[in-house]
Amino acid sequence: MDHLVHRPLRAAERFIPAELLEVLLRLERCTSTDEVWNVVLTLARSLGLEVVDYVYATDFRNWEQAQFIRTTFDSKWLDFVRQFPHIRHTSNFRMHAVHYLTPLMVGPAYLDEQGEISPEKRRHIQLSAQMGLEAGVAFPLRMGDPGQAAVMCFGGRLSRRQFDALMDAHGWTLHAAALSAHTRYSELFKAEFIQRNQLTAKQKELIRMVGQGLLDKQIAHGLGISFSAVRQRLTAVQQKTGARNRADLAALAARLGLVSDPLIRDHAEDLTVFLTMGDGKTGTEVRPPQGTSTAAE
Repeated sequence: MDHLVHRPLRAAERFIPAELLEVLLRLERCTSTDEVWNVVLTLARSLGLEVVDYVYATDFRNWEQAQFIRTTFDSKWLDFVRQFPHIRHTSNFRMHAVHYLTPLMVGPAYLDEQGEISPEKRRHIQLSAQMGLEAGVAFPLRMGDPGQAAVMCFGGRLSRRQFDALMDAHGWTLHAAALSAHTRYSELFKAEFIQRNQLTAKQKELIRMVGQGLLDKQIAHGLGISFSAVRQRLTAVQQKTGARNRADLAALAARLGLVSDPLIRDHAEDLTVFLTMGDGKTGTEVRPPQGTSTAAE
């Protein structure tokens, strides 16, 4: 097996399970979120798991905020949501994944491990079982921005004994694959935002300049256009992206990587690092002596 750049795998990289190694290599080659999802589905199906549920929330603190969901559940699940609105509030995502990092065993097979639960939650578990989730595991996932979170659940029509055995053999693979797939999906999702919203190169540049904190007059000078043209372009970009104001556009610039992360400052000096030593001593910044080359490092 080779990496994307065709470098043969070193012996030190062969300690992980073969299934996980194959997943990581395939994720390296993914160029779209659809491809990432297919990698996850292929892994699940290879282990006999028919259910995969991936919930990606833009803001779990706001019940009305949009969520991006990829699931093997069919459209009957939407009928359940309409019939039993509490489903939105009793999901493993809302009740566990946004608060914790620990995996959670789910489904009626593990009902006795969930302690005292409400009738609404019990109904939710029963409905999930009707869709094929008799036993499963939910892996909480994290994102870089406050309020955002995700969870990936794998399961199927298995008994507790069967699923316990599967987790003993492949639990690490599923967990590591979920984390890596989520990272890759998030990266590509940001990249696809430009395509989905059909932003032009000029509109990307406009978002970048807003993210840099430039005023309309400065943007007009930088782009060589009139002040009124800047306002028109800003309006068009807001319509395309759904941004409500200038602050939204600035946040969008940061999310898309069009401006640098303010927590990671650029410095004029050759090298600046935050240093914490093993003896407990902590420095703020360590810089090489003037004239010292760091190229070899």
